[in-house]
Amino acid sequence: MSSHNVIPFSEEDARRVFSRIRKGTFSDIFLQYKVTTSVRIEDGIVKSATRSVSAGVGVRVVDGESTGYSFCETFEPDDVARAAGFAQAIATSGKNGTQPLRGRLIPAGALYSPEIPLIETDISFRADLIRRVLKGAESFNPLIDRVTVNMTDTDDKILIFNSEGEWGKDSRPMVTLSASARASRNRNVQFGRSGVGMRMGFELFESVESPESIGLRAAKQAVTMLDARPAPAGMMPVVLAPGESGVLIHESVGHPLEADFIWKKASAYTGRVGEKVASSLCTIVDDGTIPFNRGALGFDDELTPTERSVLIENGVLKEFMHDRITSDVLKMARTGNGRRQSFQYVPIPRMRATFMEKGQTAPEEIVAGVKKGIYCVAFAGGQVNIASGDFVFVPSESYLIENGKITTPLKNLTLIGNGPDALNKVDMVGDDFKLSTGTWVCGKGQTVPVGIGLPTVRISELTVGGASNEE
Repeated sequence: MSSHNVIPFSEEDARRVFSRIRKGTFSDIFLQYKVTTSVRIEDGIVKSATRSVSAGVGVRVVDGESTGYSFCETFEPDDVARAAGFAQAIATSGKNGTQPLRGRLIPAGALYSPEIPLIETDISFRADLIRRVLKGAESFNPLIDRVTVNMTDTDDKILIFNSEGEWGKDSRPMVTLSASARASRNRNVQFGRSGVGMRMGFELFESVESPESIGLRAAKQAVTMLDARPAPAGMMPVVLAPGESGVLIHESVGHPLEADFIWKKASAYTGRVGEKVASSLCTIVDDGTIPFNRGALGFDDELTPTERSVLIENGVLKEFMHDRITSDVLKMARTGNGRRQSFQYVPIPRMRATFMEKGQTAPEEIVAGVKKGIYCVAFAGGQVNIASGDFVFVPSESYLIENGKITTPLKNLTLIGNGPDALNKVDMVGDDFKLSTGTWVCGKGQTVPVGIGLPTVRISELTVGGASNEE
């Protein structure tokens, strides 16, 4: 049985729908059947276990810079055709008439293929994996008094047709497991978090990270933070640890390079292609072709094959991240960044896996050159102003650097700066590049999974918001 038999919609059905749409426009049909299974354990008890199905079709009509979009929660061709009529009414112009389909298949490739399937595996298997996470956390230290674990896996089947005669199908797996551990001592309560999420089956816990180590990491962070002291404040060097710290690149640099912000002239990078916008040590990439990564896609949600896009090379701005509309309007090449949360949403430019490439300096040398500064390991969140590039980030795990040594854990810390300015102040880049395997999602009116990565990076000077102005 074909994995896409759950989507009973043929090329002939697509022709019928496209015949309802006026000539002179671009249109596509996005069909999705997604099964999501979630299990939550809290205080050692399975609090919930659910399985849900989301199924439906989105129809888009693009006429110049005008877009019409409608969706229905059925695969019936007549219902899809009615949705097409609504989308057409929104987009306007053109003449009625059948648009010929050439039937060209866009292959999805083989970036992800579960070895241990998701839907066929029962809940008890998932519960056992979660209990192993609990065991890893609770065995670390008796100060751990509460552990919560959430596990979600999705089997996402996609079928797309467009009015240019292209079509493609894909099965996109995802397993996500996150753990939160609480440590308490003398009324001091701290939390630690960890997780893993990739486009794989349950073999993830054999080949990437064991459940026990996920629990251990969360517990270790919580216990470490019990000894954290208030962070100093002022301008000082900041060293970003490899992997998880890549979220700072995602937020402060990645979003402003999404081409819808460029089209609207709402980005600090508008009109700056070919200009030097960062230190020559900085090469920043967005890549949809990394096998098993959360941002991996054989093709994007518009049937454009994904690629490795070099956004900034040796400090020079090279290109932006495009969907079909922005590439046509701005007359730039498509990059395969058109993504959507589900069939209920229109695709927009979104990141896939965004990271800074490695440099040539040993990470120990980078830290050794800091007399007093901050070492950031993980972040709890942050926000960025796309137009100005100004950002505020809150590390969830950070340490003081004193005389070239990483010393005391810190709390109540914020990093305040400007994306382009911070990139220009990168003065050392490590040779220890790491792609995060964490549970990263990106919200931009709609949510999609993404990947991040970073080598050890030193920013020569950044504003640190802390509790005291220590000298």
